[in-house]
Amino acid sequence: MDLIKYATEPDGPALAKVNVQSFQGRRYLQEVFPGTTLSRVQEYKIVVGMKHLANPNMHVLKIHDPVSGELATYSRWQFPASFGPSLVPLSEKAVFLAKDSIPHAPQQMNKGVFNGFKKLLEESRKRYTTENDIGKWPPKFPTGVLSGSNSSPVLDLLATLPEYQGRGFGSAVLKWGMEKADASQSRIFLEGTPEGVPIYLKHGWKILEEVVMDYTQFGGVGQESFFLMMRDPVSQ
Repeated sequence: MDLIKYATEPDGPALAKVNVQSFQGRRYLQEVFPGTTLSRVQEYKIVVGMKHLANPNMHVLKIHDPVSGELATYSRWQFPASFGPSLVPLSEKAVFLAKDSIPHAPQQMNKGVFNGFKKLLEESRKRYTTENDIGKWPPKFPTGVLSGSNSSPVLDLLATLPEYQGRGFGSAVLKWGMEKADASQSRIFLEGTPEGVPIYLKHGWKILEEVVMDYTQFGGVGQESFFLMMRDPVSQ
């Protein structure tokens, strides 16, 4: 039985939980939303998630643990229109929220960190990607994906709740997208956290560069490293 399913609007709270709680060891979210509770950040991420569900080219995937039934893994893959749209039905409220999530962000949002991180990763993308690459880039999340062009699929996010890591759920989602990338002979560029590097190396990515986000430039605390990586396609 295939564990990978498409996510829908009612999955919003569970997707937000995976997104936030998977990266509690990283500084990014606490620097963007200083003094904000995890529950409030998760509320905001539910709104952000509606934007992804509303995008017909964004395929939002989930895996539920077969024993507990809990949503354990959340992933987003963006594909060109030629792959067929991801038609997820949404309520009028969700469609409205999908238009602009920023007004729903916690008031304590540090926009300097938000924009600085986005710029750092955009510059990284320009150094290594071409129109035929699949890219990983996280303008809002610490382990998202630097997107390539509309001609190739894009891995936009991969996250698993801590208690379910090491169960093969992340590898299953990666293989799901890698098969499609190999079929179109596309490279995959990604920006990942140090914690995620081992799984990407295992599946054929190579490290290109380490980049550092200095939060002190924007009134924050400390620094964090992120790794730029590339996977070449495997011939069919």
